Order: sequence, then C-alpha cells, then structure tokens
Amino acid sequence: MLKIMKGSFLFSLCLFCVQLQAQANLSEMELKLISLSLEKSYVLKEVGYDLSIDSITHKGIRQNFIPTLEFDASYGYGSTRITADVPTIQLPITGLNLFEGDTQFNAKGNILNANLTAKALLFSGLQVSYGSKASSEKIKAKNFMLFKERADIIKDVIDTFDKIELLNQSKHVLEAGILRLSKEKERVQKAINNGLATPYDRGKITAAELNLASEKTELYGNLNLLYLKLSMLTGVEISKLEAQKFELKPWLVKSNKNTFVDRPEVKALDASINAYDYKLKMNRNLFLPKVQALASLSYTNLFNAEFDTPYTLPTLSDPVNLELNKLELFPAYFVGLGMKWDIFTGLKHDNEIQKTRIQKSISENKKADAIEKLELFNKKVLVGFEVKNQQILYKEQEMQVALNTLNLAIKSYKIGLISISDRLKAETDYQDVVFEYYKLIAEQRMVALELLISTGSLQLQNLNP
Repeated sequence: MLKIMKGSFLFSLCLFCVQLQAQANLSEMELKLISLSLEKSYVLKEVGYDLSIDSITHKGIRQNFIPTLEFDASYGYGSTRITADVPTIQLPITGLNLFEGDTQFNAKGNILNANLTAKALLFSGLQVSYGSKASSEKIKAKNFMLFKERADIIKDVIDTFDKIELLNQSKHVLEAGILRLSKEKERVQKAINNGLATPYDRGKITAAELNLASEKTELYGNLNLLYLKLSMLTGVEISKLEAQKFELKPWLVKSNKNTFVDRPEVKALDASINAYDYKLKMNRNLFLPKVQALASLSYTNLFNAEFDTPYTLPTLSDPVNLELNKLELFPAYFVGLGMKWDIFTGLKHDNEIQKTRIQKSISENKKADAIEKLELFNKKVLVGFEVKNQQILYKEQEMQVALNTLNLAIKSYKIGLISISDRLKAETDYQDVVFEYYKLIAEQRMVALELLISTGSLQLQNLNP
C-alpha cells in the first residue's frame, strides 16, 4: 500500500512539473506593468542621477591631461616717492657737492599687462591613472546595486499582483458560499413552513451569511488598497487595473548557471574592494613628482611715466625731469616645464595609506560575511521552494476531498442525516482549504522570486521560462 501511495505521489509530481513547463509565469500585460513600474520608480531615477554625477566626475579625472588655456590682463597706475642717501661727490672744477644729504625723487606712470598661458599636465605621479580606475570601480559597484533595486521593485509588483488575485479568488469562494447558503436558506424556509425544520436552522444559516458578508466587506477594502498601491507603482489608472485579470499559478523557475556569488551585492563588494586597491596604489605613489608643461605669450606696456629729480641743469637752471611716453614689451614668450615634488608632508600620506587599508579590510570583511549568509539563504530558499511545490500537490488533493465532503454534507443535510452545524462546518472547511490553496500558491511564487534573487537572476528577461 505504501509503495502504491509513493508511486501515485511521484506520478502526480511529474504531472505537476509537466503542467508548469507548458505555462508562462506572467502574462504580457503583467510584464508590461512591471516595465512601467521600473520606468516610474523614483528610487531608480535617483540612483540613475547619482550614477550620472559619478560618470561626469570620472570623465573629469581623465580630463586632467587636457591642456588648459588662460588669459589674464591688468592695468594700473602707480606713484611713489624715492628717498636716497648716497655718498657725497664733489665736482673737481666747480666744487659743487652732488648727493649731499637725502635726495628725493618722484616717479609715476601707467602700466598695462596681458598674458595668454597654456598649461598641460605631463605626469601626475600616477594619480590620474589610479584615480580614474578607482572611480570606474565605484561606478561598477553602484550599477550592481542598481540591479538589486530593480529586483526589489519587480518582486514588490509581482507580490501585489498575487495578493490582488488571492483576494479575487477568495471573493469567488465567498460569493459561491453565500449563494449556496442562500439556496440552503430558501430550502430551510420551505421546510419550516411545512413543519420539517426549525427556525434554529434558519438562524444558524443567517449567522453564517452575515459572517461571510463581513469577510467580503473586509476583502473589498483590502482589494481597493492593493489596486491603489499598484496604480502608484505603475502609474496606471485604478479603473484600468481593475479590468485586468491576474493569474495565480505555481511559478516555474528556469534553470541557470548562476549561484549565490553572482548576486549584485557580492559583485558590488568586489568592485568596492578593487576601488580601494586602486586608491591604495594612488596613495602609495603620492611621493612621485608632478610635471607640467607651460607656455605663455605676454604683452607689457609702461606709458606716460615721469621721473622727477631735485637736480637742475647748470646753465639753464631747469629741473632735470625724465619722461617716458612708452616702453612696450611684445611679444614676450616663455616656454618651460614645472615640477612639484612633495618630499615630506608630515606623515599625511602614511595616514591616508593606513585609512585606505582599513577601508579595504572592512569591505573584505563585509564580503566574507555576506557570502556566508547568502549561501545559507540560497540553501534555505531551495529547500523552501521544493517544500512549497509538494505542499501544493497535497493541498490540491485536500481541496478535492473538501469539495467532495461539502457535496456529501449538502445531500446528507437534505435527508436529515447531519445537523445544520455539521453542514455549515463543511462549508467553512471547504472555504478555508480553497483559501489556503491559493495562499500556498502565492507563497510558492514569493519563494520562487527569492530563489531568483538568491542567485542574482531576478530580472525582467528571466521571469518567464
């Protein structure tokens, strides 16, 4: 007998798997709604903007080697008084003393200066090279986490689909139960009129009807909230969503070669570790000199300048004053190389190296911890997925037994073999089993999504087999 039951179960399991292979997990309409939710997501847009900023920053690092061209100009007016005390000189013929005591001179003039300067970084001490690679790895890490955000949104939308359909199936079960009780109540009323039943039976049925009506009211309230949530996720009007039909059926997971180490969280940590490697190399090479090429073209003009002295000409007694209309320097070229070498920075470089090493160790520690936990999670969801599939098979059989029991209870109550309480219990038992069956399918679908997440495979293109 045990072998027969085991063979029957294996046959049912094989039949279940064949049925799954012939189906799609999601309809085209559901896939479209998921795409709309990904397009609408404010979280994804924010991450996208952040990545755009990082991309611009990355380009900026590489652009340090692009030559720069600068132009500056200045104009000024200057005036000063010069006081000089030099040794006195006596002229041999006249006997006059020159430079006796303090001598004062007055000078003033206008000056105009303009420079056109080109600079080009020739060698950055490997800072640009390693800094660019570190920035690239940082962008990779954020892109991997973007996949995680997408997976979370996909799971949330599908979960909303399933909850809506679970409530719709529950609504059908409640409505069918209400209809059966209504017919039963009519039959009992006729029996009461004919003296074949008591008002007690009618009261029990009325109480059961009211209980179902209360559950139905709560169900409609929850259903409205779910449609509102789905509308917010996708941007589709509630009225259009209510017209759609969602399917609640066991999920078929397509086999793939991915493992738990392919999760975006692990890849993001790998990229983060690589980024710290490049940052460490960058800090280790801070002692290298930076070399820059420089070329400039200058224009300088000193004009309307005066230099007044206290001296006079011996014959004319006119003051000796010098005037300059223009002193122009153009073109003035300068071409050369410049170098900056930080020989000693007060151990700042050593501190940066130590900090980067610690940051890298933190990321490596996070990766080791994540791999252990993700491996355990992967095994857990694998077992959970197998368990849910088997439970669905058992629940299908239990649902058929409950339906047969309900039909038998209806017939038995009609001929007086069971009480109204037994009849209503059979009704409730059937409703509970049907609800548990669809709830189990919804749980199986969520475990299937967790299984895809555990290997980093929950993406739009992997949803249907």
